[in-house]
Amino acid sequence: MNILEKAIAIVSPEWAYKRAVFNDAVRSYDAGRVDRFNDTWTPINMDTENSDKMQRDLIKARARSLEANSDMAESAIGSIVRNSVGTGIQPQARTPDDGINKKLEELWKEWTKQENCDITGQQTFYEIQELLLRRKVVDGESMVRKVYDKSARIPLKLQLIKPDLLDSYLLTAPKTNRIIRSGIELNDYLKPVAYWIQRKSPDGYITYQSDRVPADQILHLWRKKHADQIRGISELATSIQRISETDEYLRAETIAAKIAACYAVFITTVTPAGGGAVGRQTQTKDKEGKPLESIRPGMISKLRPGENISAANPGRSATTAGDYVKIQQQLAGSGLGLSYELVSRDFSKATFSSARQGHLEDRRTFLPIQGYMIAHCCRPIWEAFVEAVVLAGLVKIPGYWTNKEAYLSADWITPGWEWIDPQKEANADVTLMKNGGMTLQQWCAGRGYDWEAQLQQMAKEKKYAEDLGLDLTIHKPEAVQAAEMNHKGVNDE
Repeated sequence: MNILEKAIAIVSPEWAYKRAVFNDAVRSYDAGRVDRFNDTWTPINMDTENSDKMQRDLIKARARSLEANSDMAESAIGSIVRNSVGTGIQPQARTPDDGINKKLEELWKEWTKQENCDITGQQTFYEIQELLLRRKVVDGESMVRKVYDKSARIPLKLQLIKPDLLDSYLLTAPKTNRIIRSGIELNDYLKPVAYWIQRKSPDGYITYQSDRVPADQILHLWRKKHADQIRGISELATSIQRISETDEYLRAETIAAKIAACYAVFITTVTPAGGGAVGRQTQTKDKEGKPLESIRPGMISKLRPGENISAANPGRSATTAGDYVKIQQQLAGSGLGLSYELVSRDFSKATFSSARQGHLEDRRTFLPIQGYMIAHCCRPIWEAFVEAVVLAGLVKIPGYWTNKEAYLSADWITPGWEWIDPQKEANADVTLMKNGGMTLQQWCAGRGYDWEAQLQQMAKEKKYAEDLGLDLTIHKPEAVQAAEMNHKGVNDE
């Protein structure tokens, strides 16, 4: 009941009653009802960034804590990273010239080494991919800056930037007075124009001096859920409390089990009223003269007069910890779009059908993530790489500046997934390809292979076997093998 309704109730209870009946009659949604069961649940609609920035750092810190300490959280995070990026999302150049394609791919292979692509010289490009996705999931956002080192053979370098360094204290940009929100300089359409990044010394101290970095130098990876959102929130946000409570529950169960496993013996002394000799007796000692403080197998000890033994055996009934944890893992996984089996690593009770269904649903989670990484990370870096090698004179592309789009084109090979039942899956794929439902390129891409490299390797193996005088059945179609078998059978008769 709001203030107006309370005031009316004081002045005229009858009027207030009629208003309540009317409001209840015209209400369309139960979700909009406010009564004694949900009157404490009153969320507010407000600007997304104003709402997010008040809790972003706390949620991020909690997510990082779970990442470092919770095996349940690490299992979910690792599953996303491992299945989406794995060994790396790799490019295939698709320019109009095959010679240029080959040269670009050779230079790319050279550049992806840690000493060439990472400004710190510590990570390969594919390790950078993995780290960017991991931080996007845990922190809610990750950032990488394109830096140009003129002294390097391939001048493009990548600098990973922690989003914590975005200067949240600046409100307007110097000279232009353009709005800065949470460290990002925006135009009137909320498009990032520049990022204001605080300087950090090598010894880990922030100097509180910010550098303005143009937006075209920064790749900012985060998941947008609202039209007016400008920064990300940890993707673990919906599961953080559940994972934390499950870890606390398991710790409590462990402590309870330890206590239940303890067996203690107490020696009590009966002291006569008013004291006496018995009350002054010393502590019971073993044959070595040491106080009797532990029980050993086969031990026989005589007690002194007035002493009794009391046993403390803290019993503990069986619990349902396994069922509780399973439910929590299912709910935490569903919040991230992951199956229970993937989060728990428990495949003991899964049938082929259920395992395959869960596998397919998990793929529907990973495919959009792979698409996001290609569009927002891999493709922009590939384009910057091509431009860098052209400017460095490492590859000659006539007409590059007048037809850039054609020479920046590339396909991306994502890590593939293994089959649950190889024979069934292989037969289904062969049927699809025979009926035109799938191409060799699509089949290879689904398993992380380059279809051209696949065919080239197959031709190379076939020629090598023939040069050795080997006639292998793996290089013959099934129809040819069947005809040869029939012909052999006729000759044998």
